Amino acid sequence: MPRKYCFVGPSLPEAAELTAGSDIRVLPPVAAGDLMRLGVRGGDTVGIVDGYFHQTGSVRHKEILDLLSRDVNVLGAASMGALRAAELDRFGMKGVGSVYADYRDGRLEADDEVTLLHSPAEEGYRALSEPLVGIRATFAYAVEQEVCDASTTGQLLGILARWPFGRRSYAALPAAGAEAGLDPATVLALQQFCVSHRRDPKRADSLLLLERMRDVSAAELSPHGERPTVNRTSFLYAWQLAARGVGLGEDTARTSELGLLRACQLFADDYPAHHRRIALQALADECASECGEQKPSGTDPQERALRHGEHRGLYRLPANGSRLAFLDQWLKTAQTELSPCEQLTIFLVRAFRTAPGLPWDEPALGLLQEPSTRTAAQRFVRLAWQANDRALKDRPGVDLYSISKTRILDLLAERWDVPPDELELAALDRNFTSVEEAVTAARPFYLFARFNRTAARLRMGIPSTP
Repeated sequence: MPRKYCFVGPSLPEAAELTAGSDIRVLPPVAAGDLMRLGVRGGDTVGIVDGYFHQTGSVRHKEILDLLSRDVNVLGAASMGALRAAELDRFGMKGVGSVYADYRDGRLEADDEVTLLHSPAEEGYRALSEPLVGIRATFAYAVEQEVCDASTTGQLLGILARWPFGRRSYAALPAAGAEAGLDPATVLALQQFCVSHRRDPKRADSLLLLERMRDVSAAELSPHGERPTVNRTSFLYAWQLAARGVGLGEDTARTSELGLLRACQLFADDYPAHHRRIALQALADECASECGEQKPSGTDPQERALRHGEHRGLYRLPANGSRLAFLDQWLKTAQTELSPCEQLTIFLVRAFRTAPGLPWDEPALGLLQEPSTRTAAQRFVRLAWQANDRALKDRPGVDLYSISKTRILDLLAERWDVPPDELELAALDRNFTSVEEAVTAARPFYLFARFNRTAARLRMGIPSTP
């Protein structure tokens, strides 16, 4: 059964009551990352009315394009939805209502035309200012009713458009009129008319969108023509991974699968062996897919990965120690005594994201499918954040970013059992791009791991590796 979601807030505070008993699930204003947390599939419908932009990141165009590319119907109206629909209607997003049409046709251009200051959801999204689109509509009605002329409203709109959006309101019209040098009596008459004859195109368009979502079938909503092709850029890739395992309204740092993976990377003694296994298997699979060779009987992932490195032009086989000087920067001192093939294997694993350029987090997340590993990682992350909450409550002026890098490096060197000058290579063994990235990932876990050495241990129990 196709599902329907609508992100709406101050444009239509009573949306939940209006849709009671329908198949539309009403959600708060959309923010960056929310669309990826919905878990939608082809045939589902997402309506966007309101969206955050100031206190948190705005919904990204690429998020919407990603949904459209997967046959999800996306509609927009009234506010953030109208803006995004005007920008993305050519790719299949459906715009609804007059505000969308005004943006689409160029009668409106500024994003802040639809912006207003409002109270939080707990207080019913009570409006604390007036959006310019509403003021424009009400002024137009006042001119039509001969309360004042178009010159007066034009001057007032010019003043209000220059003001911060939170200052715009009908109560502020006398101050705007004084700034414009207008007759106070005329402005007062206009103010009184506006208060009693307020026009609200955002509300009207929100109702239209809900009506369309309620009454129109998914087949009728579906865009005609080809779906947009969306390249999975590094940004989209990162956003999608960050959203895995995170529900709407949940704290990404505390609940995401990526957070669980980071805990394993940092504090599971056997993580390097896990990384070696998935890196070699990924390279072997890519070789089979891209290089067009039939897999010889008995060829293990390590052998196929080594051949793929040769196919990529990284070295020549058979491995010859005289041609491996480039490996010096990738090997610990003791590892230079290993066989040439083993040295190249270590290089491939450590350069997994550098030379071959393969995605890395996605295959690594597979380890969380093992229930015991997932449960252990969830417990670890939960205890770490409990330790953080206690510490930050006791010392309000301290935050996780105040922990010195030196302390974190000391912890990592101790837990990874390596000297400080080998931390960079040890970070690569745990699938970090650098020790700096490892330090950043370790900040949320430092307090727990530093002062709970026995409890702060993870082991995944992975099989032996090639």
